[in-house]
Amino acid sequence: MNTMKNIKQTDRNGLTFTELMIALSIFGVIMIVLFGFLTGARNSYSDTRERAQYQQTMRAVISLVTREIRSTGCDPGEAGFDFFAIADATQLQCRMDMNGDSDIADMGPDEDITYSLVGEDLVRNNGSGDEVIMRGIQNLTFTYFNDAGNQMLAVPLTAANRALIRYVGINIQGETERGEPVAYITRIALRNG
Repeated sequence: MNTMKNIKQTDRNGLTFTELMIALSIFGVIMIVLFGFLTGARNSYSDTRERAQYQQTMRAVISLVTREIRSTGCDPGEAGFDFFAIADATQLQCRMDMNGDSDIADMGPDEDITYSLVGEDLVRNNGSGDEVIMRGIQNLTFTYFNDAGNQMLAVPLTAANRALIRYVGINIQGETERGEPVAYITRIALRNG
């Protein structure tokens, strides 16, 4: 019976201080690994979300620019204005007579629009002042092509060469706030010309 008493007393002993410290150390390592994983996942999600938002903004801007470049040269009244007043590597001024009144001075529908890179901002001006339509642009390049698809290299183009433009290429490179590079390259065909 004495042996039973000794066994019961041995079972009532708790954790030793050493065992408690080992258990806490293991728990701490697991928590540090888990916290690191969760922090990394959150940062990855934030980076992906920011990049997707920047790309979406870039697509919306390119959509606007594309629509206006395609309409360049719309001249139902045959007024005979220059389709492109400026055709440079970082600046483009396109003209169109959207309401058919034989002039391009109206602001009702935008008829005389300039795009330019100012610092790291893509700026649109429809005659009523500069409007920043996208920030964080690292590089913007307009390229111009004739009806045979050959690139016109001597920019800024002369008036005679601007009349030959049938395609406009856009290479836009930006950077998200976290430094992620984003690029978009397209070539736009003019409807009128």
